Amino acid sequence: NFRSLCNSYMLLGARGVSLFFASGDGGVAGFKSKPQCPNNKFLATFPSTCPYITSVGATTGFPQEMAARFSSGGFSDVFKTPKYQSKAVTRYLNLLGNTDAGKFNPTGRAFPDVSAQGTKVVIERNNAIELVQGTSCASPMVASIVALLNDELLAAGRSTLGFLNPLLYHHPHAEGFNDITTG
Repeated sequence: NFRSLCNSYMLLGARGVSLFFASGDGGVAGFKSKPQCPNNKFLATFPSTCPYITSVGATTGFPQEMAARFSSGGFSDVFKTPKYQSKAVTRYLNLLGNTDAGKFNPTGRAFPDVSAQGTKVVIERNNAIELVQGTSCASPMVASIVALLNDELLAAGRSTLGFLNPLLYHHPHAEGFNDITTG
């Protein structure tokens, strides 16, 4: 079930493991193949709704980043807003006002936690260069940055970052982060 799997993710985070999951490519509907919202409600995807992982969405554009049209995001119907993100969620809901009221759970865990470029990503396949897109492109980019940070920490005799979200939400406007508010 969702809760026991999510609790397993919590145990990994406590052991110093950072877990990243792509938020999904279905927009607020949660899936690509049927882009409508069941019961006129947005569909939050698991495992992105688990409060013990870092959910990664996709952006497009540079230097003016905005959310990629396909990038999923929303609020969990299973997990409550964790304490580490309560200020950010309150601020967001105040800005949102009554927009889309009733289509999501305003007391649920919000996602994604971070985003990275997810469009026009260059890959090599069969000796040819291709452009691909998706949150599955953005998530490994974020994970690789954290892996490099962890390498530096370990080389300095320090522990790895582990579960990142409390740190990310404690310093949401730190240098290197842009608040993605359009798209």
